[in-house]
Amino acid sequence: MAQVQVFVLDASVAVKWYVEEDLRDKALRLRDDFLSGAVDLEAPSLILYEVGNAIRHHPGATEDECANAVIQLRNLGIVIREPDDPCMKIAAKMAFEEKLTFYDAIYLSVAKSSKAKYLTADKELYDQLSKKNRALSMLLKDYE
Repeated sequence: MAQVQVFVLDASVAVKWYVEEDLRDKALRLRDDFLSGAVDLEAPSLILYEVGNAIRHHPGATEDECANAVIQLRNLGIVIREPDDPCMKIAAKMAFEEKLTFYDAIYLSVAKSSKAKYLTADKELYDQLSKKNRALSMLLKDYE
């Protein structure tokens, strides 16, 4: 039996499920693949707050759309991880070594801890990663 690919997605991917942005088709395909069992998705709990904040600042978004999106995301079945102490230490190390925000480093550290592939739509962030961490990561545009 083939093993299912596990991705740790960040808010730059998940927000595309709720608002019109570039690469929305790829994001929706990922969500559909997850719902059909073709891939597994995980994320740190931070994703709920970042998606809510992104929708809050999206032009034309309403309070109800914001709340409903975050509630739907939480109830979608994605494994939401609360980073433990070792994960926090890895994130701090990555944040300093890679010159990342701690927010971004948390996603990468959860992926590393889960032995999953980090999936982001943020090309600037991806390009900033070292070769070692880029090997653990994937851009949404490359998702098939």
